[in-house]
Amino acid sequence: MRILEHRALRGPNRYSRHPAIFLLLDIGELESLPSDEIPGFPDRLVALLPSLYSHRCSVGEPGGFIQRLHRGTWAAHIVEHVALELQCLAGMEVGFGKTMSTNQDGVYKVAYRYRVESAGLMAGGEAVALVEAVVAERLFDVEAVVARLKELREADRLGPSTQSIVDEAERRGIPALRLNDASFVQLGYGARQRRIQATMTDRTSALGVEIADEKFRTKRLLEEAGIPVAEGTIVESLEEAARAAADIGYPVAVKPEVGNHGKGISAHVSGPAELEVAVASALRVHPEIIVEKTLEGRDFRVLVIDGRFVAAALREPAYVVGDGAASIRELIDRVNADPDRGIGHERVLTEIIVDEMTHRLLTLAGYELDDVLAAGERLYLKTTANLSTGGSARDVTDEVHPDVRLSCERIARLVGLDCVGIDIVAHGLSEPLSHGSAGVVEVNAAPGFRMHLQPTEGRERNVAAQFVEMLFPLERDFDVPIIAVTGTNGKTTTAKLLAHTLKYGGSVVGLASTTGVQIDGTEILSGDYAGPAGSRAVLSDPTIDHAVLEASRGGIIRRGLGFPDCHAGVLLNVDDDHIGLDGVDDIEELALVKSTVIEVVRDDGVSVLNADDPTVVGLRDRAGGRVIYFSLQAENPVVLDHVAQGGTAVVLRKGRVVILSTEPPVQVMAAAAAPVSLHGAALFNVANVLAAVAALYGLGLPVSRIRSGISTFHPTPGQNPGRMNMIDFVSFKVVIDYGHNVPAVRALGRSLPLLTKGRKIVVAHGTGTRLDENVKELGAALAAVYDQIIVADVDPRDREPGDTARLVRQGAIDQGCSADRVEVVLDPLEAIDRAFEVVESGDLIVIQVDEVKPMLDRVMAHHERIVASTAPRTPPT
Repeated sequence: MRILEHRALRGPNRYSRHPAIFLLLDIGELESLPSDEIPGFPDRLVALLPSLYSHRCSVGEPGGFIQRLHRGTWAAHIVEHVALELQCLAGMEVGFGKTMSTNQDGVYKVAYRYRVESAGLMAGGEAVALVEAVVAERLFDVEAVVARLKELREADRLGPSTQSIVDEAERRGIPALRLNDASFVQLGYGARQRRIQATMTDRTSALGVEIADEKFRTKRLLEEAGIPVAEGTIVESLEEAARAAADIGYPVAVKPEVGNHGKGISAHVSGPAELEVAVASALRVHPEIIVEKTLEGRDFRVLVIDGRFVAAALREPAYVVGDGAASIRELIDRVNADPDRGIGHERVLTEIIVDEMTHRLLTLAGYELDDVLAAGERLYLKTTANLSTGGSARDVTDEVHPDVRLSCERIARLVGLDCVGIDIVAHGLSEPLSHGSAGVVEVNAAPGFRMHLQPTEGRERNVAAQFVEMLFPLERDFDVPIIAVTGTNGKTTTAKLLAHTLKYGGSVVGLASTTGVQIDGTEILSGDYAGPAGSRAVLSDPTIDHAVLEASRGGIIRRGLGFPDCHAGVLLNVDDDHIGLDGVDDIEELALVKSTVIEVVRDDGVSVLNADDPTVVGLRDRAGGRVIYFSLQAENPVVLDHVAQGGTAVVLRKGRVVILSTEPPVQVMAAAAAPVSLHGAALFNVANVLAAVAALYGLGLPVSRIRSGISTFHPTPGQNPGRMNMIDFVSFKVVIDYGHNVPAVRALGRSLPLLTKGRKIVVAHGTGTRLDENVKELGAALAAVYDQIIVADVDPRDREPGDTARLVRQGAIDQGCSADRVEVVLDPLEAIDRAFEVVESGDLIVIQVDEVKPMLDRVMAHHERIVASTAPRTPPT
């Protein structure tokens, strides 16, 4: 088998509302060998992966997939299920998968859910290898693959604290964007976003973090405020540490002045020999170390969020208990065999890893790993009680004395942290802390939540809820409306109409489109950003309060949408373009790709659909929210039926834009008053106006605000470069437009007779990625509209330079265009020059642009030259 394409679809996509891995898989000779015709294959596969029994598949019951194996199914479908099961075995529960045939024999599309992208991608490749091994009756090491998948899971997924915050935020409808490959996460969008890194927030005091990081500074600050702490001092050498220990009295604790996760800490040093080992360990972490009195008692962690006590846990370091027969190594293996223990954070408890800290404690206790521990003897294997090192936790939230709660809340304010973990050593927290017998030993600026979320014993505390409420108080609105626009033609103009109208009404709008990214009308990125990268740039900007996002076919296919849902989804049209590319073999498949935008419309949102396009109307049942139709025909049957059933539509009636519903019609404006309509001549832009009005009205904007915005958006190079820009050259006119496919050519062609009575000249180009017949169809469409055709070769892609232009020319000639009316000038700027050589008074030149700026600059250079030559000369004085 050969993997032809393999990528992650990170947002809603053609196959799923959730992230998915996409495989384009050529199964080769296995196309003629379904599973029931490969001797012994089903039994060998199930023997290797017996947990496949849980897969219901299309049968709809446990064992359903195994039934399919015995009845006969194809290798691609089997790869899908194996990729899912490998992830499940690695602790990443996934269930969705889909396999589809293509128009190529033996080539299939496979899509399956993932939790961690790197692991999901690896699972696909290993699934192919596993199926091939089973077919060939070769050995395959499933355990080794699962182990590697677990490593990827732990390396690349969010930690449990961060994940709990993200989950809680999403439960409240607050979206999350991961900003790096660690725990830096944005919650919410635009100006209403908040950012976290693990359990630190964008408002966590930098000074507070520095104070907490410097343990001795924290100790002095708390001591001066009357908070019990352990007696201690800061030193820089073994000699100084020995003097300090002698002054304080053994046992002592030794810890680096700056550090985390228990690194370099020795909690119970009872003499000079142990002190030497402890000091060496601490100095490896930081050049300054603290020697302090060891407090006798148990290890507690108290969590304070937003100045309020929220939870407390009793922690115990990892340990084993001897039975008089097993070695310490064997005892550790027994503990790790507990089904509640796993690698990293996959289970409630973490496996105990034998590391330097463990060996140091063994040495201090006079043991080696192969020694036998006496029956009943408890041996601690870590100096700290972190769950990540194999420790355990019991919830004691309800046992904490009010005075202890108050002290911890004071500590949070004294240090200046919005989320803080306070480590206390005491015999218990049910009584106030007393000096000498209890005390605070550390303050943590980014405390872990796992011990509270999933304690080994006791009640689970959803501390993430308090954390999210601190960031997003329940009484405040943190929503940033998103309008997503898709279709074959008109996307950019409609998106810019929407953005301009919102901005004109006082909103700060982020716009991502084919021409770039704009924030509040200022371009910050240029290029094609009608995909996930543009959406991300807009939604992560901290100033916007509305987002208008163009969603192109290519972006949806290659990476999915860049947002999980939207408030308004606009589907302008679905025309025969890009067919045969990226696995889209017909217009029905193209429609399903574009329908992704309306499928993710929120329940309280609005889907805007073109009632004049039967393909779009056919997608009505896939649309989320309520539907508003738009139509150039006031008597469109789809519109009339929709309105009769209580729906809303925006239509062109007697030259006016009108909103129809059960209420009296709302007169918005004359279509000719919208500058992009070119006084009503450009009907395709009138349709775009209708769509924009529908979306804005659906979001609740007042009609007066809609009217003001639409009537002040002009088709100029400044406001909408490359989209129906008309430039007056006194004796003739030039139109610059991006429309590059057959439907766009025909739509513009219907408007041109209203713009000129003279000849129509076009500078056009085909696209090298299109099929030959599609390129020729473009030539035929041009021939039906224009009197003179000049063909450039702007976008050859994988073709030889000039091939695409020659196909366009041939298509025009096949349509009946005489050879002298169509010429090839490969360089687009020279093609523009050629148009200005042949233009006559009264003519109209249409220039189909690709890269707008250089082509627009060339046109304006001609404009400057021609206007200067026709200006009246001032006679000399």
